[in-house]
Amino acid sequence: MSKYQHSSMYSYPGTDVLVNAFDIHDEDKLKEIETVYALYRLSELQLKEPKDPTDLAVFLDIHRCLLQDVYPFAGKLREEMTSKGSSTFAHPKHLAGQLKQLFDELAEEGYLKGLSKDAFIRRLAHYLAELNALHPFREGNGRAVREFARQLARNAGYRLDWEKIKEPAHIINAFVDSFNKDNERLEALLAEITQAEK
Repeated sequence: MSKYQHSSMYSYPGTDVLVNAFDIHDEDKLKEIETVYALYRLSELQLKEPKDPTDLAVFLDIHRCLLQDVYPFAGKLREEMTSKGSSTFAHPKHLAGQLKQLFDELAEEGYLKGLSKDAFIRRLAHYLAELNALHPFREGNGRAVREFARQLARNAGYRLDWEKIKEPAHIINAFVDSFNKDNERLEALLAEITQAEK
């Protein structure tokens, strides 16, 4: 059963398996390979100083970096409608414009620099909720958004430790709530993992 509610232009015909650099047609094996490569690339990103400002180009590059070894669409905005469960994400023809608007807003806010911890968490939750609702990539949205948040926070003088959240469902549920315009759980989660840099 597909987690997405329709066949995809990104999948091998008649399957839910995404076309990939290894030509793997088994979804479980593909997920294993994807996880290994994405974790390796994530560790590379975390060893580098983040680019400042953490703008739209940085966000797209994070996705490209994480999935470049596996998928040909790494770093590219999705070109089809997609949904999970009861959530239908933004129409692909609106993605570029909506992302530009969101990142223009982030730039106007000075990339969240100079904010108190409470204000930083509130505004970060807003941007993460918006990025999740857009769901700009065919795969890897959650990982790209979390790494983007880490880099944005680092440049704003905060440290995010996603590893503190031992149960992935807590992150998923917080983002589901945020999709339904309730950021309370996401803000609480961010409060748990956010510390001011010393």
